[in-house]
Amino acid sequence: MIWTSLSKRATLAAVVFAVSVLPSLHRQAAGQEKEGGKLPVAEFEKLHQLIKPHAGESRWMEIAWYPTIWEARQKAAAEGKPLFIWAGSGGAPAAGC
Repeated sequence: MIWTSLSKRATLAAVVFAVSVLPSLHRQAAGQEKEGGKLPVAEFEKLHQLIKPHAGESRWMEIAWYPTIWEARQKAAAEGKPLFIWAGSGGAPAAGC
């Protein structure tokens, strides 16, 4: 019962997205075809600044991660701080700790 409801909601969301967003994307693509398909440099720079990560936006990337649990344990013990281990898939940390 729950899965059927979720499936209906997901289908509805996909239809709403398709009806509302895809026509505008098609119009933009048609406009670019008329211009030769090239984006002006000023427009590219503007879009690049919008998608480029800004300072402080991803604070977790500023953390000094350690490649092994042993290195992290030694550093935490030396500073008297707790050890935070981030693990995925129920196994060992994917990219260290």
